[in-house]
Amino acid sequence: MKKIMKKLFGEGIFGTGWKNAIISLVLVVAVYLTSQIYAVLNHGPAVLNLKTALDAALPVIPIFIIPYDSLQPIIYFTLIVLLLTRTRIFQSASLALIIAWFVSYGFYFFLQSEVVRPVLTGTDALTRMIRDVYAGDNPYNDFPSLHTSLSTIIALHWFRVDRRLGIVVAIWTALIVASTVLIKQHYLADVVSGLLLAFGAAWLSARIFLKKS
Repeated sequence: MKKIMKKLFGEGIFGTGWKNAIISLVLVVAVYLTSQIYAVLNHGPAVLNLKTALDAALPVIPIFIIPYDSLQPIIYFTLIVLLLTRTRIFQSASLALIIAWFVSYGFYFFLQSEVVRPVLTGTDALTRMIRDVYAGDNPYNDFPSLHTSLSTIIALHWFRVDRRLGIVVAIWTALIVASTVLIKQHYLADVVSGLLLAFGAAWLSARIFLKKS
């Protein structure tokens, strides 16, 4: 049992020394505080509207609200698991998330974007869930898509834990990314910029925390 526990948690916050633990705990606080800035910026006036003919042609597919709503639980679960079992990867993931947030916040402050949402009249549970998202999230803070960048960062770091797990998370991440345009929360330009931001932030954070791994 002791060997199993050491194998599981030896590289986590309780097995890598107090300095590493302090860095990790600072990042825990930083991730939380950074995430809270989103609501402060989520208002107009909008400067950008990046809707294209292809965006207009895409339908609303209510089932995609399920992967869309799964982002926050996946982030929390991933960060807790990595904090307890792989602190170096946790630190890299946390920093990448923070970078993605702050780059996005720069756009939201200086080049605020807006998505024109459709009027949904369906009475089924999934459509009601989409309307709940609309009610709780103003149609701003769109370019780049944080749902895209944050979920992609999480998937990239799961690949560093285990390739097979990474593939599973990547498949679900693809559904999250698709959901952003299929429930009309984002335009395609938001998704492309979110992907570029995710890969850039993950690369930079890995250079800082994983270069010796």
